[in-house]
Amino acid sequence: MTTRSKTAEKPMAEFLITDVEQLKAVSDPLRLQIIDTMAEPPVRGWTAKELAARLGTKQTKLYHHLALLEERGFIRVAETRVVSGITEKRYAVVALSFRVDRSLVTGTAGTDAVSDMLDAIFEKAREEILAGQRSGLIDMSAEDFERRRMRLSASHARLSPASVKKVMRLIEKLDEIDDLDEADGADYGLVLAFYPRATERTADR
Repeated sequence: MTTRSKTAEKPMAEFLITDVEQLKAVSDPLRLQIIDTMAEPPVRGWTAKELAARLGTKQTKLYHHLALLEERGFIRVAETRVVSGITEKRYAVVALSFRVDRSLVTGTAGTDAVSDMLDAIFEKAREEILAGQRSGLIDMSAEDFERRRMRLSASHARLSPASVKKVMRLIEKLDEIDDLDEADGADYGLVLAFYPRATERTADR
């Protein structure tokens, strides 16, 4: 058995997605789960076998996704190990968070890109919520949050510019959830969307 470790690299704080192919690569629920898992503290390298066990899927199903994420620059090979002539790779994320360049989400192509992103994000959230419900972590029949452990709501309202700014400030506060990460805490997810609605009133403007 031989092991070859590459130069230890700390992940960047943020990675900017600058082309459509990169955007397509992360517009997939499973690939989002792979990146999220790898970015969990303490950040470390993962083999396909370890990821498969963690995500509850087949190891062979992950090879294509890992290769694509590596090709698009989201993950890197942190270590290789040769056992009985077979090379095992250990992958690590290149950044702890990812941001999309605004130029990629404008025009017709941008609409398609946003659609793909929304599909991936909400499908991932859907699977995680259902898995939590099946495991008993989420109990929607419970009256109090301590036992229910999830808040799910959808609403809309007519807001003045001042009220919009107020809501946006509240959303900005939610970004601080990343700073609250605690090693011995329970794992929670957050998905939030705040947007103007296209209605008959707005269409006439």
